[in-house]
Amino acid sequence: MFIGYLRKDYEDALESLSKSNTLLDIDLLKHTYHAYPEYCFAAYEGGEIVGVISGYRFEKSIFVNVFEVNESYEDIYERLLRLFITNCNGLDVVLLIETKRYQKLKGFDFKTHSDFVRFMYSGEAVAFNFSNTHAKQVAASNYDEVSKEIDKSVFSEDRHEYIGKDLVFSNSLKLGTQSGFLHSYVVNKKYIKISPWLMKNEAFLDAEKLLRAVLYYRGLKKIYAYAPMVKEIIDLYDSYKFKKEESFKLVYLNNMPEIKLENLYAI
Repeated sequence: MFIGYLRKDYEDALESLSKSNTLLDIDLLKHTYHAYPEYCFAAYEGGEIVGVISGYRFEKSIFVNVFEVNESYEDIYERLLRLFITNCNGLDVVLLIETKRYQKLKGFDFKTHSDFVRFMYSGEAVAFNFSNTHAKQVAASNYDEVSKEIDKSVFSEDRHEYIGKDLVFSNSLKLGTQSGFLHSYVVNKKYIKISPWLMKNEAFLDAEKLLRAVLYYRGLKKIYAYAPMVKEIIDLYDSYKFKKEESFKLVYLNNMPEIKLENLYAI
């Protein structure tokens, strides 16, 4: 087995992992590799990738945005993470990890920031009205300005290059009002991911408008999102028949990130 930097021909070696890990975000990995190849690593077995990790660098921290390991190779989880951290050279690291894998962090100095859950919508009928008027209300004519302002307020650092360029794809759907924005994109033939979804304070009605819109436009596929365990946010997902699929923990290495969870509907 080889564990090291992600090779340039990585796309040809992802077939096995994409089958075993159905939420592997290949397009996000591609964009991250293009922007920061120095923070992309993989484990190879017989020419096939069985584990991969990538990170995106912001002004204060590096966010691990892809971390997938074939369950048959669980032993490489810590090895990949240690290699990644070593190459971060003391920078702050933020990672969303499955609760079931949390014990694998014992050999590191990670601390827990907050609890998250992965919600999954599987097409169950939800009764709501969505007219042309509603569509115009979430049309996001000034999406870039609104998203830049709110994102910096929620994360306390400049992530505009990420959310405005490297997290945008040909199939992206940008929705927004003056009080918030919701971005979704196609991960594969089966799944849509909401990321990110941020709102200003006390903008619950607009948040509901945005959720209705994404269900209206994207509801024929499965839709998932990672949300913090904040009651108002959890209740909104529950009311539109999203199911809690798996629990996660947002953890950090070195300095604690300043994140306003009450405004973070999907990371």
